[in-house]
Amino acid sequence: MNAAQQISLDPILTWFQRQGWTPLPFQQEAWDAYLCGESGLIQVPTGSGKTYAAVMGPIAELLAAEHKKGLHLLYVTPLRALSRDLALAIQKPIGEMGWPLQVGIRNGDTGSYERGKQLRSPPQILITTPESLSLLLANPKANELFADLQGVVLDEWHELMGSKRGTQTELCLSWLRSQRPKLRIWAISATIGNLDEAA
Repeated sequence: MNAAQQISLDPILTWFQRQGWTPLPFQQEAWDAYLCGESGLIQVPTGSGKTYAAVMGPIAELLAAEHKKGLHLLYVTPLRALSRDLALAIQKPIGEMGWPLQVGIRNGDTGSYERGKQLRSPPQILITTPESLSLLLANPKANELFADLQGVVLDEWHELMGSKRGTQTELCLSWLRSQRPKLRIWAISATIGNLDEAA
């Protein structure tokens, strides 16, 4: 029996049903692949459900875990302005279903009190930017903070590819993977010209 078969997607499917939705094939494929330990790239048009394709596999895994404390999923977005919208979208099923999970945001707008709180008691899901991730990795508590990390989602990957911020992100991911060899990384994008290069 593989990991995907051991972890139930029932909580995710129940929430989708309550919305009157049926998971799209690419969403189901992404969830199954994540739960099988794979990394990947999701490219579909805007408004197709990329965010839920990327985060619901990790959430299903978290819900099935006995140990839910600590940072399990890192969501990196190059667009700080989208952080709040992303947090609301991810928080929606968590709040409606009463799942015992927290979502946090860490970027240049995050106050010092909240930053300290996130280090002391990190949320299970943290939305951040490449710059804020670099600062987190430089923190003396970085090893402890990322000790439970299972997955990373890279939003708007086409915005980062081939740029200094993209290189910065790749260096951060390289360090995280050196600490967490089984870390799963999923890039999501609406528009990519060269899929092989992006992957």
